[in-house]
Amino acid sequence: FASAGVAPTRARYVETHGTGTALGDPIEANALIAELGPGRTPDAPLYLGSIKTNIGHLEAAAGVAGLVKTVMALRHREIPPQLHFQALNPQIDPGEVPLIVPTTNLPWPDDSPRIAGVSAFGMSGTNAHVVLAEAPPDPLTRTTNTPDPSTTPPDPLTRTTNTPDPSTTPPHPLTPHAPPLP
Repeated sequence: FASAGVAPTRARYVETHGTGTALGDPIEANALIAELGPGRTPDAPLYLGSIKTNIGHLEAAAGVAGLVKTVMALRHREIPPQLHFQALNPQIDPGEVPLIVPTTNLPWPDDSPRIAGVSAFGMSGTNAHVVLAEAPPDPLTRTTNTPDPSTTPPDPLTRTTNTPDPSTTPPHPLTPHAPPLP
């Protein structure tokens, strides 16, 4: 966080590597509590999560899956829940730090810019922690790029063509299921 120029208490959410082991999880969580906890107040708790409760361990892709989840959480301004969470490992000691593992989807507190961290650890000993911030507002519209699900239709298939006239491009097998080109 010092390298990113961000006060540790500004991070509201950390996507942990979450090994799911009796040894690994307490080491990771207690280190995060030690680094991000001091000075934290009850109105600015530290939320912890791990995508592994949703999709399992993806080995080499685990870090990027956590990164994508956290980017989406920032974009949608929501802190995602942890499936199947019941209680902290007794070896994880938050002490006086307000620590929450959410079990329901929560609105991300409005403390712009929203800040998050992502931890990823590799089998070879490669460790990384990335600090992320939500995208700044668009300078022309002064709005964020957060989609409004009530007005944004899904775009299940993006299509491109290298011809000036898209109607001359042979149809893709999924074309009957895609929205029409503008």
